[in-house]
Amino acid sequence: MIGVTVVEGCLTGTVADEPLSPDLSDGTAEPAESELYTLSELARSAGVTERTIRYYQSQKLIPRPDKKGREAWYRPEHLERIRLIVDLRDRGLSLAVIRDLVDDDDPTTTVENWLGIDAALRAPWSDDRPSTVGEAELRELVAEHPRGTLGELIAEDFVRDNRDGTWTIVSPTLTDQALRLLGAGIDVDVSAAIRDLLRRRMAKAVHDTVKLMVKRAGEGFAADGGADQFSSALGALRPVAREMASLILAQEVERALAHLAEDRPREIRGVSSRSGS
Repeated sequence: MIGVTVVEGCLTGTVADEPLSPDLSDGTAEPAESELYTLSELARSAGVTERTIRYYQSQKLIPRPDKKGREAWYRPEHLERIRLIVDLRDRGLSLAVIRDLVDDDDPTTTVENWLGIDAALRAPWSDDRPSTVGEAELRELVAEHPRGTLGELIAEDFVRDNRDGTWTIVSPTLTDQALRLLGAGIDVDVSAAIRDLLRRRMAKAVHDTVKLMVKRAGEGFAADGGADQFSSALGALRPVAREMASLILAQEVERALAHLAEDRPREIRGVSSRSGS
């Protein structure tokens, strides 16, 4: 878990289920009443509902308010904390992750650093993104291929019908490769089977790779584990990992084909004879 010291203006350290109380040992004074908020005033200033504030409090994302008699009073720190939570939510973080970021016994990094790491983690590793096209463009894509090719691409989830006159090419690069293979005599369903097989097997390898990166972060990976070092390490890894994966795949295909040629020549002759018949 990555601990935090919250960005300037926000609360620092642990979110204990205790009211905020100032540390007067350094001369810090109690906030003036004009700087305090009722629940409704805090909700209005933060741009959230009173119910949301109560929920954040119940989840220990913000400390309890001060009590003066029967009245609950919130400090400027509460407002900054709520604004921080809302900002993190807008960035797509779950409340569980936010709790980890703002509640740590020994903060070692900042929310700002985490956001830098988060941006590095979410950076794309390929330029291949789904593409939306019209029917005319889609027909042109398969124009040089046998009739029925479009239906095969749809059946194998290379292309999806949006039911509004447009179509989504899920992966333009993989679709282009499937069509190139089709021109070489490899059916679309075979390309899809290869795609799915590689994805399943590579997903496990990638999962283990990410676990290794997390385990070694700050010790053998990303130097001190800070946001800048982490981003730099991922930036260096991105092109190398792609080349490494491509090279290892090619080497393994070469090994498997050589093994087939050496140990199973009868099967190869059988395939050749069936193809020639």
